[in-house]
Amino acid sequence: MSLFHLQDLLAQAAARFPERTFLFQDELIISYAEAAQRVERLASGMLERGVRAGDRVLLVMENRVELPLLTLAATRLGAVFSVLTAQITVESFQRIVGQCEPTLVVFEARRPELRAGLEAAVVWLDGVPADQESRDHSYSTLEQSALTEIPPSEGGDALAFLVFTSGSTGMPRGVMLSHANVGFVTKAIMQRLQYQETDRLALLLPMSFDYGFYQIFYAMMSGCAVFIGRSEMSGPELPRLLAHHEITILPGVPTLFAGLIKMQSYRPVQLPALRLLTNTGDHLPLPHIRQLQQLFPATKVFPMYGLTECKRVSIMLPEEIDAHENSVGRALDGTEVWAESPEGQRLTLGEVGEFIVRGPNVGLGYWRAPEETAKRYRSLEDGTRLLVTGDYGAVDAGGFLHFHARSDFMIKHRGHRMSPVEIEEAACRSPLITAAGCIKDEAKNALCLFLTCHGAQPDDAALFAELAQHLERAKLPDRLIYLAELPRTANQKVDRKALRTLLAEGLPC
Repeated sequence: MSLFHLQDLLAQAAARFPERTFLFQDELIISYAEAAQRVERLASGMLERGVRAGDRVLLVMENRVELPLLTLAATRLGAVFSVLTAQITVESFQRIVGQCEPTLVVFEARRPELRAGLEAAVVWLDGVPADQESRDHSYSTLEQSALTEIPPSEGGDALAFLVFTSGSTGMPRGVMLSHANVGFVTKAIMQRLQYQETDRLALLLPMSFDYGFYQIFYAMMSGCAVFIGRSEMSGPELPRLLAHHEITILPGVPTLFAGLIKMQSYRPVQLPALRLLTNTGDHLPLPHIRQLQQLFPATKVFPMYGLTECKRVSIMLPEEIDAHENSVGRALDGTEVWAESPEGQRLTLGEVGEFIVRGPNVGLGYWRAPEETAKRYRSLEDGTRLLVTGDYGAVDAGGFLHFHARSDFMIKHRGHRMSPVEIEEAACRSPLITAAGCIKDEAKNALCLFLTCHGAQPDDAALFAELAQHLERAKLPDRLIYLAELPRTANQKVDRKALRTLLAEGLPC
């Protein structure tokens, strides 16, 4: 039996759904069959420019139709691709280049400063800028390359792509994911979510965020159509955009869904086609789940939990939410999750400890970072890999995971160790609160709760009284701070580091 290769997803989709829409953006519509043809030409062009199996290809751009085609072309050659946001700093980009030594880099024209000093071949999406080197290429010439015979490449446990995240040292580190990782986890996720070939998916999350990019894999497996959007589209125009494109699936993060709740509460737009909302990246507060269910009674809400290092850990089915309100679902089929003590002992059901993940979804480690890899990955004698997540929670008798907090965000205050998630969820129980972010101001020994509101700012005394109904005294915030919008990361999560920066720069709390 041949080993799974990422190129199989497109080849099979093009055979099963040749005329169905795969990608669409503005006036551009690309079918699965046309995508397969374009990928062959792009791969031929990359081969002509020196890309071989195992080489690294960096794609520095925001969401656009060309992005998934370029990744699939690199995959066709057996090259290792990585998608980076076009907002990346010069310093971070140079560090990543130094680590992965790319053979080819693709840029948007608005980031010419990233070109300086690169030895790799360069392709510009919107034409070669006049002040760039004559040896650079345009995307159009790459796509018009003559077809050539492409040598076969390895699948299975061979490296497929890198997802760069911030390491504990502050240096970018590339999570290594194999073809087999993708093949297993994509199938396991689709067993729960059940995308259909008639679905139309709105991809507004950046594809530099692995949750956003994996939607391309899910589409190829199911045959659905993907609208290539951008993060800024998740603002006030979101409901009308969903209605206009008859979107049936909206993958998001809590900040996106908080905004959707706010917009639908004030100026509702009928969205009869919408059937699935899927959340990951951060904890989706139960009050927000309930509000989404009320606003969209015919739509299924799927809370999920995962990490880049293994893609997905657990998925909660909509019909399980009522009986397991505080859970993030059961582990994927074919995987196992348990909690361990600080001494590495497996804890009994219900005890809180660090989550350990075992299964074919666990990645290969961090690119050229053996020390970081040793901290987060364990290899057993039979070759099985375990992921030490750094996240804390418990597993109950039914196999449902109860997430408490990521270790980076755990707070010690008034002699108690607490999760900001619990405090944020309590705040979101108020119908006036859109989103919440909790951090500790170490300088003032104060627990600070940042909030955004639906409309008028609530009375502090009333909100404190409401919080006291759901939180122990030690977990009550010392200050409430209201912002028009909470700062977000490039992946649209609440940026708690930015909240700390606001405090350090003198914002009163």
